[in-house]
Amino acid sequence: MDYDAIVIGGGPAGLSAGIELAQAKYRVLLLEKESFGGPIINVEWINGYPRPGEKVAGPMLASELVKQAEQSGVEMELAEVVEIEPYSGCISVVCADGKAYTSSVVIQAGGLHSRKLDVPGEAEFQGKGMIHCAMCDAGLYRDQVVAVCGGGDAGLIEAMYLARFASKVFVIEAEARLAAKPVLQARALADAKLAIRHGEKPVEITGNQGVTGLVVESAATGKRETLDVYGVLVHVGYVPATGYLEGVLALDDSGRIAVNEKFATDVPGAFAAGDIRSGSPRQVAAAVADGKAAARGAKQILETLPR
Repeated sequence: MDYDAIVIGGGPAGLSAGIELAQAKYRVLLLEKESFGGPIINVEWINGYPRPGEKVAGPMLASELVKQAEQSGVEMELAEVVEIEPYSGCISVVCADGKAYTSSVVIQAGGLHSRKLDVPGEAEFQGKGMIHCAMCDAGLYRDQVVAVCGGGDAGLIEAMYLARFASKVFVIEAEARLAAKPVLQARALADAKLAIRHGEKPVEITGNQGVTGLVVESAATGKRETLDVYGVLVHVGYVPATGYLEGVLALDDSGRIAVNEKFATDVPGAFAAGDIRSGSPRQVAAAVADGKAAARGAKQILETLPR
């Protein structure tokens, strides 16, 4: 057996699970596809953490969790998991680079992925005007016009942050009204740099060496218009990172992993925590609690095995 436990996902849930297990002196490998700390690295402030009414900077919390994991002895690798296969007494985890690891227990904490527009130009202009992180990239668009696709909470928060630097920010919402909380809508409507356009869907991203335009289509008339923008950020929802788990673990109708009260899945030794599990409230405090609870469930199994 390569490890006692493998944690898939390096966000708050995965890091908390890894810390809990490593502090109990188990051999833990944490695999993360993109960056240790997860999406909270790109969140300016996380409200309601560590206690209700308090808040913490996302990058600071991510850094603290990663540091604690390292100090606890969690082994961390950047790798994309593409397959897990349960065997009698162990679970095999296979990565995109061909490496495979075995462990007694696995905790799925891969979270959610941003949904794509799936329109012409989106793939072509990755790294050439497609904005992935407002906090990281806003300074690159100082005094320029950009667009944010999506009128939910995340979309408006990113749009308002971009507006600190950009000369103008189009907010494109396909529905007739914004989906964000009323307080965020009020702040967005009061921001003179934001131009909110309802009932329009993005249908193409245009450009040459980089993005120079976003084509939108009116839901009411079908008329198309090209907005002159030099950056496009997409926030049109999320999908769980469970594509490779279909047919392996039980998933709910939304594609999230079904778990019981101990965060165990229908496969012995496999657990799930955080946004990826069914019923998650998608809050950082809940993800941290999930990770710890899943680790306790995993420890109950590990305690029965020889060390």
